[in-house]
Amino acid sequence: MVENKTAGPAALDEIEARVPSSLHPVLEAAFKHRNVIMASVAAIILVAAAYAAYSGYSARALAEAQSQLGVIVIEASGQDKLDRLEGLLDSAPKSARAAVLAELAQSAMNLEEWDRAADAWGRLAAAANDELKVVARLGEAKCLLLAGKASESMTVLKALAASAPAGFAVPVQRQLATAAEQAGDTAQALQAYRRLSEEQVSDKPFIDHRIAQSEAN
Repeated sequence: MVENKTAGPAALDEIEARVPSSLHPVLEAAFKHRNVIMASVAAIILVAAAYAAYSGYSARALAEAQSQLGVIVIEASGQDKLDRLEGLLDSAPKSARAAVLAELAQSAMNLEEWDRAADAWGRLAAAANDELKVVARLGEAKCLLLAGKASESMTVLKALAASAPAGFAVPVQRQLATAAEQAGDTAQALQAYRRLSEEQVSDKPFIDHRIAQSEAN
């Protein structure tokens, strides 16, 4: 037991004899705080190991979700496909949810299940960023309009018009004009058509005609 108690100072003396005197304070501090240093190193190793394990799990979960999505796309159709995609959403990692939601939205549109498609587009928009969010909101608004919910579609599009990048101005304003007309909001439709007339559009004569009609009413 005595040897264990003196091993630290003896080792320090041995090391000090072999290094420049300017480094002795550093060595003393290292031996003095060696338990803290070793604990910190151990903590770093544990965190790194945990991160590696989580990364491996995430990669496996993503690969499995992608595989299941591929099987559903190839094998399933109709309502069965929609139900299986919804089931996959319950287990898919966050990194795979966008792909599943996009497939669900498109599949629901193909079946003309507009409410279900609008819900899927809305969930995708809530989870997406940047351009994908804009595309998803456009999809949601389109499906709401096809479901006969012009006012709800217009609400989505008005919010989108205020936040979407300039590059999306034409599709957003065009869809907003259509939704406003179907909702009976002539003033909003006119505002959207006027905004469209400021853009480079191939059907400008039609846009100008719609503006003239709206202003005459």
